[in-house]
Amino acid sequence: MREWNQYTAVERYPIMREYVERFRQTSFFNEMAGLMSFFFLQGHTVVDYVRIPVWASALDPRVQFFWIQPTRTGKSIAWEFIGEVARHADIKSDIFTSGTDAGMIGSFKSYKNEDGSYTTEEQPGLLNGKKLLNFDEGSVLLQPNPKQFFQEVILYLQQAMNPVGSHSNTLTKHMKDGTIETESRVSFWITTFPPAGVKEYVLTKGLFQRVLLLYCPWNNDMRMEVSKRRMRGVWQDKKKGVMSTEELSVHFKEVESLVREHLFACSKTIDAKMWSQFDETIKEEREERERLVRASALDLFNKTADFDLSMDAAVEEFYHLVHGMDNKLGDVVLSFMPNLENYLNIFATHLLIIEKLQLKQSGEAYDASEKWDITGEHIDMAMEILYDVFERLIIWLESDLELGAAKAEKVAMASAWKKAIDSCKTVDLGEKKGDGWVTKKELLKVYGRQQERSDPVVYNHYRKAKPMFKETKVNGRPHVKWNGEVE
Repeated sequence: MREWNQYTAVERYPIMREYVERFRQTSFFNEMAGLMSFFFLQGHTVVDYVRIPVWASALDPRVQFFWIQPTRTGKSIAWEFIGEVARHADIKSDIFTSGTDAGMIGSFKSYKNEDGSYTTEEQPGLLNGKKLLNFDEGSVLLQPNPKQFFQEVILYLQQAMNPVGSHSNTLTKHMKDGTIETESRVSFWITTFPPAGVKEYVLTKGLFQRVLLLYCPWNNDMRMEVSKRRMRGVWQDKKKGVMSTEELSVHFKEVESLVREHLFACSKTIDAKMWSQFDETIKEEREERERLVRASALDLFNKTADFDLSMDAAVEEFYHLVHGMDNKLGDVVLSFMPNLENYLNIFATHLLIIEKLQLKQSGEAYDASEKWDITGEHIDMAMEILYDVFERLIIWLESDLELGAAKAEKVAMASAWKKAIDSCKTVDLGEKKGDGWVTKKELLKVYGRQQERSDPVVYNHYRKAKPMFKETKVNGRPHVKWNGEVE
């Protein structure tokens, strides 16, 4: 897997590097989550103005993020950073506090008037309107048999994550005082430690067909290094050379302004004056605005000739990751694919927006009324990032060996590799190197076939098992030889 600063997008767009550099000063060793938080904030910023047509439906640009990682590894403090950037950017945010119907969707509250009559008002819930929502107790969503009200919470979350403007995005609850209808433009940031049985839940529940799921393992060495870094900050001023949260927030303000300007300049059906007259409190007017935004999508963006070619190549790469996986597990993992493809389009659109803002800021010729070309290159850059996210997920779901594995598990791993190398054709590499060598390519292929593992998992297992082998190269081709069991 690449390092975060090796992605083409990060190299090309300085604001992404600046953002993650500041994030990693707050939440150590969590650069990938930091990169996701950039898209999370930007997606929320432009959710009112951008739709991505997919045949008869449309995607919105939000990123719904679910982060699974051991406790006390920087997840909570990461939200403090995100929340601070959001505050400076005038982005509303909230924290999940209640799983009740009233808390999530809303309720009615009655007031007694002076004349003895009653006035009933609708009280909005957490999922109402446009906001960031931090769900820092994601473990309650991962219980094999959650309490009834949390089962309902999960259903509400799934609905709220559906594309804005779709019928499935509206949450409805019939109460004694009337019917509550909530149309959600909430962007979710959900974090949790990995509770027991989490893998089974991830593989079987529909919530994970909607989120961008990041799993990150940690070990004691990483924790020790974080402790050292934290302690170096004692009696020190804030680290110089990185942008402040206030400075970073400017990007998201400018992105919103840029996209809004582009919408009004290009749309054949909507302009700034019409937009300002829409009343968000009236359902019919929200629906009309959404209809016009969707109708304007093809006025704003145009895919180039190489877009479909890059998309096809990206899809093939995703499916290649599942190649060799156990059939039962593979079938389940393939259910993640449509969501992954959706995020490929969402991320590519985000990168195009950054590119246009960068162009405008450079002082070069920029015309807000011209269509923006989304290209195969945008897909390629998005693919680099999402490929690694998906690869992490597959390695985790397929892994039988946890951090701190017992000796028995290590012995089992050694046995599996010994079986694989014994099944390979050996070659004699001459007087200095001797016999018993096999090509590394053949070894990995045989191991994957015998263990029914996908290619990324095979490579990950080999990295762990590397001390068992001697390695050499002959004419540029890697060869390996059995060296003994893992200590």
